[in-house]
Formats: sequence, structure tokens, C-alpha cells
Amino acid sequence: MIIQCDFDGTITSNNLSVLLREHFARGNWRKIDDDYLHGKLTVEQSNKMQFALIKEPREKLQEFARKHIDVKPGFVELIRYCQESSTSFVIVSSGLDFYIEMVLKEIGLSDLEVYCGQTSFGKDGITVTYTDPEGNIINSGFKRKYLTYLRKQGWSVIYIGDGLSDLEAASLADYIFATEHLVKLLGHRAIPYIRFSDFHDLLHQLCLLF
Repeated sequence: MIIQCDFDGTITSNNLSVLLREHFARGNWRKIDDDYLHGKLTVEQSNKMQFALIKEPREKLQEFARKHIDVKPGFVELIRYCQESSTSFVIVSSGLDFYIEMVLKEIGLSDLEVYCGQTSFGKDGITVTYTDPEGNIINSGFKRKYLTYLRKQGWSVIYIGDGLSDLEAASLADYIFATEHLVKLLGHRAIPYIRFSDFHDLLHQLCLLF
């Protein structure tokens, strides 16, 4: 069994990606975000366009993100459970490496397996790159491609997520734990899921399930 877990809004109560755009993007990032929400862009395309509007250095953005770390209760306990029960755990997020890796280091979990947007910083803003499990650069289906890859490796997959970018991948998982907007999206499509509030709640339900 393997758990594939989103980051922003799932592991964290807030959304660091949105907070960074709200405070530092120089341009109409909300129009780009709206185009994503209405299906005109993929999440990968929208993140590339939005973060190109941020010209601040990596260190300044990391310091801002560090002040806004808000990990949901029970996450460390969930990781401990996975380690003790030989359940694999991987973070697959359309968020970005420079703040996800910093948060995990701050909470003492820098050794977790993470796949997310890779960034480089320059005078023209942040360049974001997404690659599939074979290393190919992609502009869509990042989370779905990783879940499909895990399934092909013979894993049964538990998916944990909170939003629109999780819907496609979650729909292919064996079990879904959902929170926030993903609950409504799955409900509208009559896709079975287990709702959770924080990781204490999720861990309790996971133990009942297995």
C-alpha cells in the first residue's frame, strides 16, 4: 500500500502557493488562476505563468513562507504510522520545491519522498518545470501520471487531497481521503471518498479501514 498526498491545503491548513502569489506577484495572477479554474489552462500551465510574475529572490520567499507554516494536526503522527506499518508515503504536489522542501525541513521530515514543481530564479521571474516519472517535461496531468506510475509498479494507492488539481488523480486511486473543495467535486461525480478534517481524524479512519 502507498499513500499519494497533496501538499497545499492538504498537509497544510493554508495554501502557501496562493499566499506567495497574493503578496509577491507583479501582474494579474488572478486572471490566470480564473482561467485554470474554468478549464482554460492546466494547473501546470497556470503555475508557470503565475510564478513568472514573482521577481523576488528565493530567500525572501522562503522566509515569508516560513512565517506562515501551518501544518494540519496529526501529520507527523501519520508519517510515524506509515513507517511503523510499512506503508509507503509520497508527496506529489503541483506546488513548488523551494517552499515545500523548506516546510518539511522545518517540521523534521526532510527525508520524505517528494515530487513537485522544480524552480529556478532569475530576473524574469520564477521558472517552473514539471516532469513525469520518466523525466519528461510535461504541462498537464502531473499528479495523474505519478499515480498511474505507482499503479503500474503494483501498488494499491490511497490518495489524499483537497482541490481541483487532485480530482483527476484521485479518481484513479483505490481509496480517497478528501477535504475542502475536493469533497464537493467528488460528490458531484458520485465518486466514493472518505472525508477528513485533520490527520488525527484521517489516521483514525485509516486504522478502521485497514
